[in-house]
Amino acid sequence: MSAAAHAPADITIRSARPSDAEAIAELTKQLGYSAEPAAVVSRLSRLLARSDQQLLVADHDGRAIGWIHMVVTEYIESDAFVVIGGLAVDREYRMQGIGRRLLTRAEEWAAQHGCALVRLSSNAKRVEAHGFYERAGYTNLKTQYAFAKRVGTVGPEALRALVPDVT
Repeated sequence: MSAAAHAPADITIRSARPSDAEAIAELTKQLGYSAEPAAVVSRLSRLLARSDQQLLVADHDGRAIGWIHMVVTEYIESDAFVVIGGLAVDREYRMQGIGRRLLTRAEEWAAQHGCALVRLSSNAKRVEAHGFYERAGYTNLKTQYAFAKRVGTVGPEALRALVPDVT
């Protein structure tokens, strides 16, 4: 029986660790983004040290099978809110409530940080994900374009890294 048939009962949600970098990189690749473990280790070391960010993993037998990244954000026109920077669940474990558990923890973290809203973006092509977010109580607020500009000496790969390979 495949892992997708029944969610393991012993999945825990915990803070990410640098040792999770390889699994996080693999899960990120499943979303269509290029992520090398060495770069993820470097980013994790910076992100995990910040009080305005949190990265949690869904752990099964010591292996990260999902992750969620939360960031407290504040704009001039709004009170502070939490942005979900990313959410991934291993394709073998999807549709079993793991993503919902990660979202719930993000919502709890937002409340603990004085934020009354959680926001996220989802690629227009990720129709199944849109349904998941709506079932979790999220409202689609708008459709928009995403713009970016390279500054300094970064090459075009810096822009390509922001666009997932979603077919």
